[in-house]
Amino acid sequence: EKERNRADLESSTSKLSPHLRIGTLSPRELYYKVEDCSLSYDEKKTFSRRLFWRDLAYYQLLNFPRMRDKSIRDHYELTKWCTHEEEKVRFEAWKTGMTGYPLVDAGMRELYKTGWMTQSVRMVVASFLTEYLRVNWVKGCEWFHYTLVDSDSAINAMMWQNAGRSG
Repeated sequence: EKERNRADLESSTSKLSPHLRIGTLSPRELYYKVEDCSLSYDEKKTFSRRLFWRDLAYYQLLNFPRMRDKSIRDHYELTKWCTHEEEKVRFEAWKTGMTGYPLVDAGMRELYKTGWMTQSVRMVVASFLTEYLRVNWVKGCEWFHYTLVDSDSAINAMMWQNAGRSG
């Protein structure tokens, strides 16, 4: 729990998400196994909370079926993104890990090489794409969906809506 945001540690992620995604692991069974284990509340709270976020993502997708490509909050559709050739150059630099920003570049290279990225790094690279490079969050959402081992339409879209300040 204390080191869950340490992107440099292999143990900072459980790597259970692909199993939850394809159904080889039940989120309900996992939740109760965690609740019944001998760890203290503080040691397991974030892990359990992430299972609740997973359910929230599915609830949002049910209620906002276009959330993978349209902002949940309509006024965010008016956001001015960079376009045309500049968008292509910025997006290519971002997705290949060639922005010149070490944390962003390391995260994106890890994603492409392994299909994995910790949640905290996901938020960093997503915010960088939308806030600094001004590239539409939908492009990042699509790229993550294509490259993540644990790609999940609901969870990925919710994360991008959050990082892209559009949901």
